[in-house]
Amino acid sequence: MSHIDHTKIPGSLLGKMKSSPADSDQLRVPRLVRAILGIPLELKLLGANLIILGVVVLALFGPFHLQAGRLADVSVVFAALGLGALVNFALVKLALEPIHTLERVARRVSAGRLGERVPASIVADRELTELSNTINHMLDTLAASRQRMRKLGAEVVYAEERERAQVARELHDSIGQTLAAASFHVAAIVNDLGEHQAAERLAEVRELLHTSIEGIRNVSRSLHPRVTSDLGLPSALEALGDATRQRSLVDVRVNVDITGVIIPQALSTTLYRVAEEALRNVERHADASQATVTLRARPGYAELEVTDDGRGFEGPLETRLRTSGFVAMRERLSLAGGQLHIDTARNKGTCVRAWVGMDTEAA
Repeated sequence: MSHIDHTKIPGSLLGKMKSSPADSDQLRVPRLVRAILGIPLELKLLGANLIILGVVVLALFGPFHLQAGRLADVSVVFAALGLGALVNFALVKLALEPIHTLERVARRVSAGRLGERVPASIVADRELTELSNTINHMLDTLAASRQRMRKLGAEVVYAEERERAQVARELHDSIGQTLAAASFHVAAIVNDLGEHQAAERLAEVRELLHTSIEGIRNVSRSLHPRVTSDLGLPSALEALGDATRQRSLVDVRVNVDITGVIIPQALSTTLYRVAEEALRNVERHADASQATVTLRARPGYAELEVTDDGRGFEGPLETRLRTSGFVAMRERLSLAGGQLHIDTARNKGTCVRAWVGMDTEAA
């Protein structure tokens, strides 16, 4: 068997050798023929009927001469052929309507509307009905799988939040308290030593202990903001707004409308972090004079919105988001079955909106 060295074959010839037979056949078909074949089926049938009608008209009124008594017969034939063409067109269009419905449903599902289903049609034959039922079953299975994945993701987020809360509590209540006690002991020793040379070095040790305590408190707050556990999410947002107002002079207003809905602790922590990150960006980058934090909750969902009157994001939004903490927030909300949307425009402020459902078992 001879061996072909592909490196010596010109690129254009090699491309032709690698093209599929279907592509070759399609290239050999003239463009006009391809355009005609691409016409919808009902128009093809209507065109075929019109061609037949034209041939009949040509045969009857062409070079041949008809007897005057047969003009009525010709009119009847002409009307019958025209009516048959229209009836064929209507029937084919009616028969193809279920297929067009399938196409519309497929486009909506592809756009993310997974709740769409193929409606029952009285004009669909048995094969089309079976196809519609199969597609609906597939969409039901897909929706159930997405629901299970969303519940699993929410349980993962809530379990992680519980672990973070436990670690933060251990850091604050155990290690932090131990270091604080050590700092008090060192302070007592310094007072007992008075002007002794070792007192100065012990004072340095005490400062190191204070630094370690502050570091542990910061780590504990980053792991789990206890303010949401101690005060609840509405009061925690009020405290966050007050702290931002005092620190940056941005007028932060907090609006709460939860109508008696109890927001789960893990979800409260996630929403608090979204508000914290949004206000941090307002404080650092927005150059805003006013910001509004709005918390809304109804049975089954909670929504947080942070808006400002600043200058908005500059440059591509996705590039800007990658340099902020919103990426982690979006991932956490996505795992919990929620969404994070950010709308911004130059010199028109920014709106950060977080939405999440509360219908999971973990919630």
